[in-house]
Amino acid sequence: MIHTLQQLLDRPRPWRHLHHPPALAERHEVTTRDGLRLHLRRVRRLDAKPDRPAVMLLHGLAANHRGLHFGERSLAEWLADRGFDVWLPELRGHGDSDFERYDWRIDHYLEHDIPAILEGIRRLADVDLVHWVGHSMGGVLLMCYGILQPEAPIARGVAVGSALDYSVGETGFKQLLKIRGIIERMGSIPYGMFMHLIAPAMGRGLRPLEVFNVWPSNIEPEMLRALHATCFHAIPTSLLGSLATTFEPDGLSLQNGFRFVPNAPEFPFPIRLLAGSKDAQVSVDAIVHTADLLGDNAEAIVHGPERGDNDHYGHWDLLIGRRAPIETWPSIAHWLESDD
Repeated sequence: MIHTLQQLLDRPRPWRHLHHPPALAERHEVTTRDGLRLHLRRVRRLDAKPDRPAVMLLHGLAANHRGLHFGERSLAEWLADRGFDVWLPELRGHGDSDFERYDWRIDHYLEHDIPAILEGIRRLADVDLVHWVGHSMGGVLLMCYGILQPEAPIARGVAVGSALDYSVGETGFKQLLKIRGIIERMGSIPYGMFMHLIAPAMGRGLRPLEVFNVWPSNIEPEMLRALHATCFHAIPTSLLGSLATTFEPDGLSLQNGFRFVPNAPEFPFPIRLLAGSKDAQVSVDAIVHTADLLGDNAEAIVHGPERGDNDHYGHWDLLIGRRAPIETWPSIAHWLESDD
């Protein structure tokens, strides 16, 4: 792995008091076909049920495994306590995984990273099938990979805050389209550095910044600061460019021109899509529309007061919000357990 100035800036550490001690997990590695080492963490209990598929929790854009294994509010540990063998991979350029240059696209994840990760989990866990829970881009990759690889070893899927067509409804990402030309000339966006540096100000009234990632009343200020201090990385503009095709006619596409929206009915696995009622990154309308595109295998659930939840949900509080352990996490577990 190379260590560039940008990479070092992507991992600043001035706010040490905001860094929660990392939760315990086994550490493993897999190697992609193009030679990169990707990190995997495993969380399990001695009494894990051996006849279940393993569960992969996949992070989203510019994120790492920490949001899914987050200090004292860890979805990974909660699922492990229910008897699941839980795996947390990090894609290239995220967390501790390798990368060579800031030049990868969604294609690289689908062609190289995901096959290596799935095969590594199956081999190390000695299972045939894997449940896939993806947050944000991690859920988008689940849907894309299933469309491309209908014979993939996936049992069930959960997409949390994910859609195939972001042109439906409102999203904060639309603002980036206005400066797309400028962004594409930058090489990478130091998103992780920016999020880290503003972390101490989170939860102190900067609502316009906060609502992009969370619904502020649904997360404690100290949790919000820890999220911004530890969970984000730089974004290659090449990756942003490939993801921006979601706003084009027929939606998200690969470099070879393959479009996912027209092929969405080919998605073969049972999948539940969770939406936050106030998610500023992906709208409820976009998630419900995606479930309709995927067909009979998919169902969308919107979390928020209209469903009887205690508060609205944004993008990240679906995973680490105040009441996530009693509202959104059970929705994930019940879906995964429904084929036991």
